[in-house]
Amino acid sequence: MRNKTQIYIKEESPQGNSETLLENRINLLFKFGFSSNQSKVYLYLSKMGNNTASQLSKNLNIPRTETYHLLKTLQEKGCVFRIHEKPMKFGIVSIEEFLEKWIHSEKNKIKKLEETLHLIQKLKSTENFIPAPQKII
Repeated sequence: MRNKTQIYIKEESPQGNSETLLENRINLLFKFGFSSNQSKVYLYLSKMGNNTASQLSKNLNIPRTETYHLLKTLQEKGCVFRIHEKPMKFGIVSIEEFLEKWIHSEKNKIKKLEETLHLIQKLKSTENFIPAPQKII
């Protein structure tokens, strides 16, 4: 009998190279700012469905306190959500929905940076009319 960790790690790929497929997925999530363990939690939930923190901890061999921390940071990123049941479970937002939200967030950041740059340029252009601060001796 295979345990769930082996099922997760030995994921099948069309070419039969399961480790490369898993590494590629972890590397992809790493590009989005995920740590290795965050990637493992996200990928496990995407494959196995909603789970409790205890189940995740046991199946991924990650300490339970760290698992709660990982779930909290993934919730803050907007890719994991809490299901208010007893016991409490966690699920994932699809990668597409997560990326759409992330892109929207990054576009807003860029817009704010552009507005700040425009304001600075505007202030600089009027700087010649503002007297320089004087030193008080």
